[in-house]
Amino acid sequence: MRRQIALAALLVATVPILACDQCSCGLLLGVQPKDHANNFGLQWRMRYLRGDLWSAEPDLHILKHGGHEGTAPATSTYIEMYTVLEARGQVWLTDRASFTASIPLVNNFQSVDGSHHADFHAVGDPMALVRYAVFASTSGLDTVHLRHRFTVGLGLKFPLGRHDVEQYGERLEHDLQPGTGTWDPLLSLEYMVRGREWGVGLSAVGRYNGEGSDGYRLGHSGSFTAEVFRVIPLGKVKVLPSAGGYLEGAMPDEADGTPDLATGGNVLFSHFGARLWWGKLGFSLTWQHALRNDLGASMVPNRNRYAAGITYSLDGDGPRS
Repeated sequence: MRRQIALAALLVATVPILACDQCSCGLLLGVQPKDHANNFGLQWRMRYLRGDLWSAEPDLHILKHGGHEGTAPATSTYIEMYTVLEARGQVWLTDRASFTASIPLVNNFQSVDGSHHADFHAVGDPMALVRYAVFASTSGLDTVHLRHRFTVGLGLKFPLGRHDVEQYGERLEHDLQPGTGTWDPLLSLEYMVRGREWGVGLSAVGRYNGEGSDGYRLGHSGSFTAEVFRVIPLGKVKVLPSAGGYLEGAMPDEADGTPDLATGGNVLFSHFGARLWWGKLGFSLTWQHALRNDLGASMVPNRNRYAAGITYSLDGDGPRS
């Protein structure tokens, strides 16, 4: 049976998404019904944030990348939701190298004390990524021996999305814009080890943010995922439940080279997911709950992240080697 690492790669962890869904830079790895097959699909994800922030001027909502000066502090309740519907496809160039590209449609929402400050739909920044399996075992899916795979990816985010959107009479903050206006390189690392039924996946993703034409630079960001999974065959259907953790972080933003120490930080999430594939179709669901927010004073705390996807394989019924 010539199947090499096809299914094993699918199992590599979760939906590692860079630390800024709102920047339309989501990078989804390893969630394929047939990882070693040409395919296309849709991925949906949503991040929900809620928290109370201090504002120096009660009548003005906080600009999270700068704020206001004043002497009359007040607390405002922020609710933010960043939703992305992403079309993406994958083409295998060789048995070890693949090319992935995606383009997102974003819906960014923000309210302050129940008053809407942003709610719009727009095209975000597309992404392209080339991945290469540096080493991979060659045993089949029915083996009882451990199998390993280590993959390195290099990519680029393109400044297609708008970064000058205005609503309610003012220009939106940088993190609410559908695009960043910068060319941003990406790096991904994945490692998977598994036996016949159980396995562990580790993945890391990083993005180096460029400086915009206004002198503003979003903080360089990254994420790390660790996941334990199990493969459960049910006739022609295979189900894969998983559990683990997801850590994401970002350095402070910069304005004309000066760091804004009220931005950036780290967030730790729990991770629970399930994947199912049948024939040429694959489905995935993920829920991540924020366990700890260690963020700058002007950043809204994360609460939950959700993701779902459907993928269609263009190749035959069995993954190829």
